[in-house]
Amino acid sequence: MNPESERIEELFRLFIDGNLTELQRIELQGYLQKYPELNALYTELGDDDSFLSREWADFAGFDWTKSKEIPERKTYFFLSSTQLVAGLALFFAVFAAGWFYKNRLGEMDSLTRKERYKNDINAGSNKATVTLADGNLLFLGDTLLSKRNGIPGVELSEGQITYLSEKEQKSAGFNTVRTPAGGEYRVVLPDGSSAKLNAASSIHFPVFFGRKQRVVEIQGEVYFDVVSDQARPFVVKLPNRAQIEVLGTSFNVKAYPDDTVINTTLERGSVKFKAGEDALLIKSGEQIQLTTQAANPVLLKRKVVLNAETSWKDGYFNFENAELETIMKEVARWYDVDVEYKTQITEQFSILMLPRSFSISRLLELLELTGHVKFIIDGRRITVMT
Repeated sequence: MNPESERIEELFRLFIDGNLTELQRIELQGYLQKYPELNALYTELGDDDSFLSREWADFAGFDWTKSKEIPERKTYFFLSSTQLVAGLALFFAVFAAGWFYKNRLGEMDSLTRKERYKNDINAGSNKATVTLADGNLLFLGDTLLSKRNGIPGVELSEGQITYLSEKEQKSAGFNTVRTPAGGEYRVVLPDGSSAKLNAASSIHFPVFFGRKQRVVEIQGEVYFDVVSDQARPFVVKLPNRAQIEVLGTSFNVKAYPDDTVINTTLERGSVKFKAGEDALLIKSGEQIQLTTQAANPVLLKRKVVLNAETSWKDGYFNFENAELETIMKEVARWYDVDVEYKTQITEQFSILMLPRSFSISRLLELLELTGHVKFIIDGRRITVMT
């Protein structure tokens, strides 16, 4: 990033945190005179104490005046006010740097940007394929017809498939639910536990669970909310012969075949993670990582920011100081695109509480504002370059 742009970002962060010295305030005012767009942003921030929350709501596509669920000056994205302001501080710091970057672009580059973004791609949506125990195959999507609710053994609603309780099931067998790239779906299991599948994920489970255990198998990313049953532990089987054992808890599992690590993040309750002869217990706010491609797989335990690991289930991207390749893997799965790199980009990026409902161009434009990267959208291929 240009040194002048970096300095503007630093001063803007200090302003939002309320830590500007008198000399730094004079320096920032000089930049505001030099770049009128920054001056307009600074004025609005200074005049209205609630501007940060309202501006972010507008940016995310929400109607602040019609929101009845969340009162003003509390969380808008189910976060504490401290978390929200911290996220917005980072957003506006990048936004400020972005104004400088855009100011340096000529008219020709603006046309180039339009050309690069002439093809846009909508966000993923509720869709899945379901293989029932009797072999029937269902294709579920946003436009679910009510007449499909007559399928034996399941109840269907928007974005969710609910399997009948174990007491109501009359035949054995296994069910499988799969989401494609660009899809997600929520599954209510026969015991009442729920599993929300992220894009390109699957869950395989019996019509009714056994008397000693409740066993499911997954690939991809799934958020579980497990009903407590002291007599029957809930077991999640993973690739590499790893498994998770719980009684009643909420946790996120990320186990994509093309990833080198399996992540299990605990939100509530307790979890035991097993891999071969090794086993670890974790508590709320902790994550277990299992390396899958090493000669000798290793289990690691660490503290994490829960929201960064689970915000996808609530409809948001949340990356902080992440490598571009990590972000683009999520982009590829959610928007069902291929990603091609023309150059290696080592900088780290932050996307905090950005709605997954955005079209891909809005997401990529935000990344471009850092000045480190550019993109071309060509059909369903995204080319990454500097």
